[in-house]
Amino acid sequence: MGDDPNQDWPVSADGGPASVLVCGADALARAEIAEVARAIGLPAEAVGLDADGIARFGRAGPGDILVAELGGCPAGLFDDALSALRRRADRGLPVIVAAPLDRIDAVMGEFGGGDVPILCQPTPGDIAAALVGARGRPFPAVAEGKADELYPQLQNLAEQMAQVARALAQLSQGGQPGADGVSAHALAFRAAPRTEPDVDAAYVRAIIRGRRLRDNYFPAELFADPAWDMLLDLMAARLEGSDVAVSSLCIAAAVPPTTALRWIKTLTDSGLFVRIADPHDGRRVFITLSDAAAAGMLNYLAAARRIASPVA
Repeated sequence: MGDDPNQDWPVSADGGPASVLVCGADALARAEIAEVARAIGLPAEAVGLDADGIARFGRAGPGDILVAELGGCPAGLFDDALSALRRRADRGLPVIVAAPLDRIDAVMGEFGGGDVPILCQPTPGDIAAALVGARGRPFPAVAEGKADELYPQLQNLAEQMAQVARALAQLSQGGQPGADGVSAHALAFRAAPRTEPDVDAAYVRAIIRGRRLRDNYFPAELFADPAWDMLLDLMAARLEGSDVAVSSLCIAAAVPPTTALRWIKTLTDSGLFVRIADPHDGRRVFITLSDAAAAGMLNYLAAARRIASPVA
């Protein structure tokens, strides 16, 4: 790799480093994104999110990075903006979407199953990470903060999710997690099959309330991994027979929204979560547990209840 810091960036039509076009209704938000782009060596232009701004989506160069900041976008332009962003993304051109929590369901319904980076209430680190991802290196579809620490985090995340997937798959079959690895001599028993009365929604919600109590006694940053909280919330919703929107799951995760979105995508890609289209709104999706994940959770929770473990 050479010494040119721009050699890995996408290139514009004239062969130079790509520029960043930031389009947003909120002047401060779009200015912050442009400032972050310039800080990491990319020329950037910030424009308003109006009809003229949306028209520029199609005129941006093939190597330019388009960032749409949808906070404060007028309702009449929101669908037009999503459609224009979709057309550009379908051409394989760089697109990043930032949206507030109250619009994340529509954005995830449009882009959540693809490779468009989606940010929600992003920090400067989130923005920088998403822009760095435009270089074409392997990168999560939802960017996480602290870009300088991102790649080690992703490696750890992949390992953690592989372990969770294996454990839940074994539990769904009535097996004992870890049976193909380190033996657990101290707990030499196999979980009994779950009986239906063991686990109900009230029991799972009690576990969730118990986990939230931790924040009263310890810094929340100590428990920044939201995977288990989201698994519990979806398990409770499944037992209640209720649907869970992406925005609701982000709130249940009790972490910054962009972090929650990244985990939702990762858990979906790993087969633990399933996206279900809202039959009444084509641009909205619900998240639910896969059947295997739900069976694993029920077996685990039933086993925990039998040993009188109220907090998981």
